[in-house]
Amino acid sequence: MTGDGFFQYLPAKHALEKLTDEDLRAPLASAAWGQEFVEAAPLTLVFTAKFSKTTNRYGQRGVRYVYMEAGHAAQNVHLQAEALGLGSVAVGAFDDASVSNVLSLPDHLEPIYMVVVGYCRS
Repeated sequence: MTGDGFFQYLPAKHALEKLTDEDLRAPLASAAWGQEFVEAAPLTLVFTAKFSKTTNRYGQRGVRYVYMEAGHAAQNVHLQAEALGLGSVAVGAFDDASVSNVLSLPDHLEPIYMVVVGYCRS
């Protein structure tokens, strides 16, 4: 998500699909319990999960795998941000239902993690 809209990553195409031109950063910040930096940042990545995709294969243990993979992906975002001279912040404090509503997520996707990326203030 940027000020230019909300995008979805399509792994099979390694491409972004624009879902809306609307700047959703303010309502997302509100859903993140008023954390103002979420609205101010130029980029927020929202990690979502379709738990059934993993739990159908691994049972309840699959939930753990989903969170592990989200952490691995987020770590790579943090490393790349650092390499580009940017700052990044992990955000886990948010209301799931509110984030889902702001982003109009389909019922099978649950927001589980966010990473906010931008320039560091001195």
